[in-house]
Amino acid sequence: MKIENNRLLIQKRTFPEFLTYTIFIMPFLLSFLQDTLNLPSFVKYIIDVAWVGILFSLLFVRKAFIKREITPLLTIMLAFFLLTLTVYLFNFQSPFYYLWGIRNNFRFYVAFIAFTVFFTVEDIRFCLKLTDFLFWINAVVVLFQFFVMGLQQDYLGGIFGVERGCNGSLIVFFMIVATRSVLSYFNKRESMLSCFSKCAVILVISAMAELKFFFIVFIIIVVMASVVTKFSWRKVLVYIFSAFLIMLGSSILVEVFGENRSLDFENLLDLIFSSNYSSSRDLGRFTALPTLSKFYLTEPIEKIFGLGLGNCDTSAFAICNSTFFREHSFLNYTWFSSAFLFLETGYLGLTVFLLFFVVCFVLAHKKRRLKKGNEFFCQMAMIMSVMCVILTFYNSSLRSEAGYMAYFVLALPFVQQTTEPDKL
Repeated sequence: MKIENNRLLIQKRTFPEFLTYTIFIMPFLLSFLQDTLNLPSFVKYIIDVAWVGILFSLLFVRKAFIKREITPLLTIMLAFFLLTLTVYLFNFQSPFYYLWGIRNNFRFYVAFIAFTVFFTVEDIRFCLKLTDFLFWINAVVVLFQFFVMGLQQDYLGGIFGVERGCNGSLIVFFMIVATRSVLSYFNKRESMLSCFSKCAVILVISAMAELKFFFIVFIIIVVMASVVTKFSWRKVLVYIFSAFLIMLGSSILVEVFGENRSLDFENLLDLIFSSNYSSSRDLGRFTALPTLSKFYLTEPIEKIFGLGLGNCDTSAFAICNSTFFREHSFLNYTWFSSAFLFLETGYLGLTVFLLFFVVCFVLAHKKRRLKKGNEFFCQMAMIMSVMCVILTFYNSSLRSEAGYMAYFVLALPFVQQTTEPDKL
C-alpha cells in the first residue's frame, strides 16, 4: 500500500506481503469478528495460517533478502530454538506440548522477520496512520463499554474485547500510540494539541481500567523520548502536562475505585512487590520467580533449564493442555510471561528471551548513532525494547496476539527504507 496526496493507493501485493499485512491487522479485528459478527473463535488462528505461510515461503519458495544487520537477532532466535529442543529431549512428555510451545513463543519471531523483509517505509507509514485512526475508534468504544455496559478493570478492552485480560492488548496499543506521539511532538512532526489529546485520552482510559502501572510506563516513555531526542522547550510542556494528567488519573482512580487505589507511592510499591496477584494462592507479578524457584523448581538443573517448552502450557485443545497446568493453574502463572518462561525454560531460557530485546535496543541505537537508518524508527524501537522487558514481567501480552504489535515496532529500524518518511 502507498499513501499519496492523503489517498491510499492499493498496489498489487505478493502473497507473503499480503500475509504480513494480515498479521499486522488481525489483532485489531479479532474482537469485532468474534464478538460482533459472532464468528467462531477459530478465526483467531487466521494469524497462525499467515505466519506459517510466511515461514514456508521464506524457507522453501522465495529467496527473501534478509539483512545482515539482523544476524545477531537471528542467532538469538536459533539459539533459543536449539535450547528448547535440547531441553525437551530430556523432559519429553508429548510432541503436541512442544509444538504448542513453539507456536506460542516463536510465531512472533517469524512476524518480526516478515516485517523486516516484506514491509517498506510506505507500508510503515500506512500502518502507523492506521493505528492513529483505530486509537480514536477505540476511545469511543471504551467510553461505551464503561458508561453503558458498566465494564471496568480487566474487562475494559475497547476494540480488543470485553473478556478478562483483554486490556493487556490495550496496554501494548497505548505504548505504541504514546511513544509515536511523544516522539513526533519532540521531533516537531506533530502538533501540541494532537499529542496532548492522545496522552490525555490514554491516561484517562488507563485510570478507568485501573491500569495503575501504565502511569509508570508512561513516565518511562516520556523520559526515554526526552533522552533520545534533542532538547527543546516542548519537553518542558510535556513534563508539566504529564504531571497534571497523572494527578487527574489518580483522582479518577479514587473516584471510581476508592481511596486505596490512588497513585501514591505506597500503592505503587504494593503493586510491584505484592506476593500475590488476585488470591492468597497465586503469584505476584514481580515476586513470581523467587516463589517458583523456592517451591516448584527445586533442583538446580530445573532452575537453569526449566521443565521443557510446552510442558506447562495450556490450550483450548485438550491434546495440548499440559498436566502441569491442570495441577497448578491456581498459581495463575500464565498471566505473566516471565513466570511462564521460567517454568518452561529456566533462568537460561528467560535470559535468552530477554536478550532479544536488549540486542534490538543496541542495534537500533547503533543505527541511529551512525545515521544508517531512519532516526524516528530507531527511537521507537529503542523505547519499545525497554517496554517489552517490562511487559515480560508485568503480564502475558507478549504471548498473546498483542505481541505482534510490539514486534512490529521492534522491526521498524530494519524495514526496507528507501525514503525519509515525513510527519510520521
